[in-house]
Order: sequence, then C-alpha cells, then structure tokens
Amino acid sequence: MQSLFLMPSLFRKSWFAGSLRALLLFAIVVICLPAAPAQADNAGWPYWRGPHYNGSATATNLAEDWDPDGGEGSNVLWKRDDIGGPCTPIVMNERLYTIQRSLPGTRRESEKVVCLDAKTGETLWENQYNVWLSDVPAERIGWSSVVGDQETGNVYVLGACDIFLCINGETGETVWQIPLHEQFGMLSTYGGRTNFPIIHEDLVIISGIIINWGEFAKPNHRLLGFDKRTGKIVWFSGTRDLPYDTTYSAPSLVTIDGQRQLIMGAGDGAIWGFQPRTGKPLWNFPFSRRGIYATPLVVGNQVFAAHSEENVSGSAMGAIVALNISGTGDETKAEEVWKREEVVAGYSEPVFVDGRVYLVDDRCKMWIFDAETGETIVERKAFVGSRQRSSLLYADGKIYVLTENGRWAVVKPTEDGFEVLSKGRVDNADFAGSPIVADGRLYFPSSKTLYCVATENGTQASVDMASSMGDETPLAENPDVAQILVVPAESVVEPGKQIELSTRLFNRLGQSLDVDADITYEVQGAGKIEGSTFTANADASHTGVVITAKAGNATGTARVRIVPPLPWKFTFDELSDPPLSWVGARYRHVIRDVDGSPALVKISTIPKGARSRSWMGPSELSNYTISADVRGARSNDKLPDIGLTAQGYVMDLMGQSQQLQIRTWSAQLRMAETIPFAWKENTWYRMKFQAEIESEPPAQVAILKGKIWPRDEPEPKEWTITARDESPNLNASPGLYGNAKDAEIYIDNVDVTANE
Repeated sequence: MQSLFLMPSLFRKSWFAGSLRALLLFAIVVICLPAAPAQADNAGWPYWRGPHYNGSATATNLAEDWDPDGGEGSNVLWKRDDIGGPCTPIVMNERLYTIQRSLPGTRRESEKVVCLDAKTGETLWENQYNVWLSDVPAERIGWSSVVGDQETGNVYVLGACDIFLCINGETGETVWQIPLHEQFGMLSTYGGRTNFPIIHEDLVIISGIIINWGEFAKPNHRLLGFDKRTGKIVWFSGTRDLPYDTTYSAPSLVTIDGQRQLIMGAGDGAIWGFQPRTGKPLWNFPFSRRGIYATPLVVGNQVFAAHSEENVSGSAMGAIVALNISGTGDETKAEEVWKREEVVAGYSEPVFVDGRVYLVDDRCKMWIFDAETGETIVERKAFVGSRQRSSLLYADGKIYVLTENGRWAVVKPTEDGFEVLSKGRVDNADFAGSPIVADGRLYFPSSKTLYCVATENGTQASVDMASSMGDETPLAENPDVAQILVVPAESVVEPGKQIELSTRLFNRLGQSLDVDADITYEVQGAGKIEGSTFTANADASHTGVVITAKAGNATGTARVRIVPPLPWKFTFDELSDPPLSWVGARYRHVIRDVDGSPALVKISTIPKGARSRSWMGPSELSNYTISADVRGARSNDKLPDIGLTAQGYVMDLMGQSQQLQIRTWSAQLRMAETIPFAWKENTWYRMKFQAEIESEPPAQVAILKGKIWPRDEPEPKEWTITARDESPNLNASPGLYGNAKDAEIYIDNVDVTANE
C-alpha cells in the first residue's frame, strides 16, 4: 500500500488524469492490499525452532557434507565473514534476519538487526539501535533471535538492554519500540540471557525476569502479550515469584486436547503451559533448582525437557523428562511419564525422529531415548567435539549438529542408533547459534561467519505456522464467557488525563468470543471511569490504579501508573514504601529513619537484587536534571556503588574504586568518562546529573554533566565531570542505580527538573 502511494508524481498524475472508473479501480486495489505485504512463501524458517516449533522440517536432497573453506565445486553457496555471533538466524520470504553487533570496538558500538537476501547473502538493510543501562557484554549480543510474522511481514526482536522492537521486514523501518526495562522492569544480565519473542495470531509474546511495581514488585519470570501491530500491551502474566535465574528458553505453540497452549521453560526451574491469547497459566512442572535454559520439545501431547543443574530432589546433576499434558482450563495438568537423571543437557534442544528423542548433552555426547518408555538406546556416545550449545536440526532424514568447539557433523538415524555421514571443523571459530533450513538451503551460523550451504535440487515443503499448531475445540462447545482482558493491561497517564479502555472476552479454553456482554468497571485508586473511559484524578501524583472489569463471574484487570509532568520532588516523609508508580523500586528498597528523617534505603539482604535500577516515569522524557542526597554505609570493609540515571546514562559514585563515572552501557563502556573521587561512608553528599541533547538530527550529541559535593556545603559552580556521546540516547526515564551487595545505600530529597 505504501509503495503505491509513493509512486513518482508523473505516474500518479496519469491516474488522476484518466477516467473516474480508473480512479475508483485504483482505490479499490489500494484498499484491498494488506497493510504490510508478505509474499506467499511459507517454506522458510520464521521462528528460532522452525515452522513446526520443533527443530525439524520436511525437506529433500539437502547436503550431507560441506566444506567451510569453499572453493571450486563447493556446495557453500555463499558466506559472510562479517556476520557472526551466537544468533540463530531466521528466514522469511527469502530474506534472512539476524542480530549482530554494530560498529564493534567504537564509541558508537550498538546492536542491529541485519536483513540479507537469503539466496545471495547480500545485505538489504540494517536497523541499528543503542544499548543502554545493560549488563550484557558485546560478545553476547544476539543470544536471542528474531521472529518473523508471516501475516504482516514484520519482524520482532528483544534487544540486549530489553528494548523490544517491531521492524518492517521489507524496509527495515522501526514500526514501534518499547523499552521493557524502563516501563516494566525487565532485567538484562551479564550472561546475555535474552528471551525469544513468538507470534500468536494478533499478538507478539515476550518474557523475561521482571521487577515491576505494586503487587508485581517481586522478581518473577513474566510473560507479556503485545498487539503485534501497535505495541499496545494486551496481557501481563507470570510464573512464580523469586525465580533462580534469567533464561533463554524459547516457547512453543501447540494444541492439546483442543486447547491452544504456549509451553516454555522458566527461570524458576519449572516447565510451564499458558493460554497464549490470555496469558492464563495452565500448569507447571518443577524440574530444576535453577532456571531452564534449553527449550522444551513438544510432540503431540508430550513435552520433552532437559536441564544441566541440580534436580529438585537428590544431589544428581541434570535430567531429561517426558511429560504427558492433558485436560483443559483449570483441569489442565502435566504428568511425568519417565525421567532419566544425570543427563547433563542444559543448552541444546533435542529432536524427535520415528518415536525416538535424539539429544546432545553439554559435553557433546549423543543420547537416544525411546520416546514412549524412556529406554536408553544410545548413551553418551562421542561423535564430534566436546562442548555443545546449539540445538539440533532434523531434515531430509539427517540430523545436523554444530558444536561449541567449532566442529560440525551430519548424522543419520539408524536402527541401532546413528551413523556419522560427515564431520569437520571451522578454524578459529565456534558454533553457539543453531543450524536452520529454509527454501531447501542450509544455514550454519558460527561466531565469525554465516554459511549458506545448498545443493542444486534441494527442496522444502511449505508450512503455514497457524495451521501447524493443530485444531482447537469448536467454539460452540464452550460459548460462555470465562475470562476478560482489559486493554491496555498497563498504562502511564498524567493527572487529569484519560485512557480509553477496551475489553476482550474469552471462554475457558482461552478462545476469543465475539458476543455481547454486560461489562461493569470498578476503580481502586485515584481515578474514575465512565463507560470505558478512565480519568486519573487531577491531584494524583506518583501513584497507581487498578481497574477491574466484570461480566457475570468473569473478571479482568488493568493497571495504570499516574505520573505528573516535571518537576518532581521526593522527600519520602509521608511514605511507608517507595512511590507506588516507580518500577523496580519496591522489594529492593524500604523507607527507614536515617539521621532523624525518613529516607529511601537500598537494602543489602537481597543477594540477587543487590545491583539494581529503578525507573520513575515515562520513557519519552529528555533534557532534564536529576538530583539527590546520597549516603553509603561500609560493611566488610566495602562501600557500595550509588548512581543516578538520566536519559539512558548513569552517573555512578563507585565505592571500592573511589571513582566517579558517567556511562551508558555498563558492560561495554563504549562511551565513558571516569575520574578519581574520594568519598567517605556515613557522609551525606548531594549528586546532580544533567542530560542534554545538542544540535539537530542527524548530528545530535548528548552532553552529560555531573556534580557531587558534601550536602552541608554550597553547590560548586563548576561541574565535577562531563561526558559526550555522539551516538546519543534521545530519551529515557529518570531513575536510580545502586549496588548494595555488601553495604546499604541511603537516598533522600530526589528532584527531577527540566533543563532551563
């Protein structure tokens, strides 16, 4: 549609100069075109584990050997020595999409989605975006994968700092983006454990460890369902509070007993099933004492999952389990069919072939199990390499294996196990990404090079992912309303402003109902609702509201944070907890009397919450200054780190190193200014941090200035530290940063003001 409207003016004039009939025909054609045209090509690999969500594809005449060095007669169709890393690519509409480092080793280093012509390897477009306030190191960029939507042609990616983007798959233009760390409290960690998005109908679903606000302030591996076209949040769900880890276990979609389910491993060490349209948790199976990293394999109504950590009971490390999933609605359950312990397989997902489960463990040893009984057919058989991270690909009767040692193998399942058809290695590289097949071509991503391997007559069957999930129970069998979603599920609004709400109705199986229902609303907090329009109280400030919709016995809720425009001032004098609307503040912070006055205290008794960030408001803010009184205790002869964040930058008063630093990407320091700064425990200081954007696009620059001085002394005229970023973060929420691993942090008299 857009391409027609952007026709050269001469071409457009020829249409308007013609007859009215021609003009009307043109309008009809335009209106009937899809919003984002996608080709009728479904033989690709639009999701990390493929069109069937199981690492398998129906293909013929694929290569059973290949030479990474290429050369005359090689079946390496093309390779890109500048496209590497841990990302597993996807292919949709004969375009390949991958996540890569951008401008590595420079002051502009960032992350990007790259689109290649899947047939030639030629770059079609790149979409670059900054990484800010993240602990993910650059070498872990791309630990996640893009997902493609066959309906709209858009692609979706969760960036290393938890920025969530929808990108036009044809043009590379950003359709919408949401900083999930700022608006929902999603964590990014040093390990780069970034989760995988997945598409279901009109939703794109993403998950991660989230420290939110209000009743969701405790850490939880939560799931968020967004409208894939607009980015509006439709539902917000979760697992159990206080998970052990962040994870990168990708979800799968399947229909069991007529009920659509999203199945995934979670940070609490359990395997979970959810209704994808509503986010309703259906079942969970505790499996590990740590998070589940490997993606569970779903075959029919069976789930096969593996891990490499301590089991929930006993002292054995690692296991593989087979679960039988049955029932619907609140009666859905997971039952253990068989389990084999001491199978240490924490990364690679297995494949299912002719009633057998093929799994490569962390030491790159092959296991083969009878899927029905769990009988071990092959145990710890070495065949290539010694370390395994990537998942397996099964296609054309062959299993493709890439190893962390840079070795690879192609094996063929046999009656008594498997036969190695070929194997080899790539020089000075490793494989963390997984092999894929699309349009009859194989793609092997190494840490340094992306290879496309093809034969002259390789073919692949087309798959419609929507139909591959299986048939649901007819709606007529469950016509009653059992669930309500209030959309948007989470919002930020200024005092006195309005939000238009809508509702979606579902039956007990999580199927959408198009029925009339008498819906009533209730508001808990500072606001009112008339019809479906919520209005925040004009005098409300830094608080939250819960809106409940009811239809018969069904209820659904939405939550609203009320945040006024700048300036803000927080003294904590009238509070018993941190401000309700702050994301990531409660649970890790308390209000306590310090030196005779209430102050915000970052406590040191939460080991996994010792280093944290909290966010005060909307992400659209720019050109502002944040100030606060700060004080650090000393414990075990150590001082904490205390920081303020502004516009995606942090000014950090570093305790042990006795330094003051301004930075944006903590693990990479692509831009950073650091100066010595001696400070003492149990002494109040005043910190002031200003972010300002100078000049006009495209040559915008961020100027960051900071001051710190003893609180009882006059403010110095000169700035203590100044930094410059030529690849600026243009807007972000103000907030606090702190690392109270050993000693507590005290904060008072916080001010946020617009720059003059």
